[in-house]
Amino acid sequence: MHRILPFFIVLIAVSCSPSSSQDQTETEVRPAPDFTYTSLANEEYTLSELQGNVVYLFFFGSNCPHCRNNGPVTQSQIYEAFMNEEDFIALGLDTWNTNSSAVSSFQETTGIEYPLLLNARQSLVDYYGNTTSYDRSVVIAKNGHIVYQGTQFVHKDADEVVRVIEEELAKN
Repeated sequence: MHRILPFFIVLIAVSCSPSSSQDQTETEVRPAPDFTYTSLANEEYTLSELQGNVVYLFFFGSNCPHCRNNGPVTQSQIYEAFMNEEDFIALGLDTWNTNSSAVSSFQETTGIEYPLLLNARQSLVDYYGNTTSYDRSVVIAKNGHIVYQGTQFVHKDADEVVRVIEEELAKN
């Protein structure tokens, strides 16, 4: 028991330490991995074709309780703040690859009005290197580079996402 307890404490300390989650200011600006997905409304979206716009991505799981709670945050605090900007686009990516019925239920529950894309698990791997980092925000600049990649639940970084989008929209 004495050998296991100190090891357990070390694991907790490492997994909860601030250095274990990447600070946004240290995130390397890099080209956003491209994708093509079909939306719930049966429209095809290819990220590279959206270049010239500031693109907000919400990575969600359609049955994820955190995502269902934070979907309204993306709608009211992010999408509604910029929906009238002609060079702003918001997209939700279903990273759980559930069926369209589940994503439709998610949309109804959250009140999200922007396009929700189906079967987007691969983008979670491309952006985060895993399939467990859902309920995250990403902002892509007009030049197609990632300028913000959230490392926590959406409600915790919504103000920072809004700030970054405002900055990017102000650039020519």
